[in-house]
Amino acid sequence: MEDLLHTYTADGLMLEGARHGPSPTDVAIVYTHGITSSVFRKTHVLIGRALGAVGWPVIAGNNRGAALAYPLLDRSGARVLGGAWFERLEEAALDIDAWIEVALAAGARRIVLLGHSLGAIKALVYASEHPDRGLAGLVLASAPLRAFASPPRPDVVAAATTSVADGRPQQLLDLPAAGLTFGRMSAATVLSRASIGDPTPRVRSIACPILALYGTEEVEFGGQGDLDRLGQLAGGRFTGALVAGANHIYAAHESEAASLIDRWIASVITRAAAERVSR
Repeated sequence: MEDLLHTYTADGLMLEGARHGPSPTDVAIVYTHGITSSVFRKTHVLIGRALGAVGWPVIAGNNRGAALAYPLLDRSGARVLGGAWFERLEEAALDIDAWIEVALAAGARRIVLLGHSLGAIKALVYASEHPDRGLAGLVLASAPLRAFASPPRPDVVAAATTSVADGRPQQLLDLPAAGLTFGRMSAATVLSRASIGDPTPRVRSIACPILALYGTEEVEFGGQGDLDRLGQLAGGRFTGALVAGANHIYAAHESEAASLIDRWIASVITRAAAERVSR
């Protein structure tokens, strides 16, 4: 069961997505992708389908950081330059909010927010800054915590600051390493990412249960040490897991990743709700 979706953010941008699985009646998973990606990429579709097949409604929505440079359609009909080169992380909450509203309007009563890679950073920041949303759960899939824990090079920040001050926020700057954005990023995006800092301590302020997972073959992004640190900060609300043999996008291991998420929701999220009802 699948359906194509679109929605508008509060600032008027149209985002596209899909629903995997049944229409929501209680728990729904709101799924956001990472840098340069799209929820229509194979790995995200396979994970969404696997979760939908066992009964979890998945609202998978693109965010304004899709691809490298991506034309977003505004309600007015104008086109706005989006994509990983040009997004500002402080605006990510608008995208997540829009997809949560889609899930609630479809019948969901409880939201599990699932973010992959940079999407996991966005989900973590969102959950820490929006306690009013009352999320039922938070899933951090391959969050690049180390990348944000290391401060950006001062010369890059200085160049970005100058470009923004001169009225050139979309000017592409060369970065020290190529990375996933091919060694470029706009000045505004550089400053936006620099402002986040190390997001890991934010888990202390998140009230809902948290699941974090990494593949064993993505040591450059994270692993057991990152899970241990998250567990120390989040305490009894935290579950960590490693997907054996999986890389950063869980290629050929999508079913294992989905199974971990499925079991966690069933054992932690639905069980907690049943215990509250029985009291």
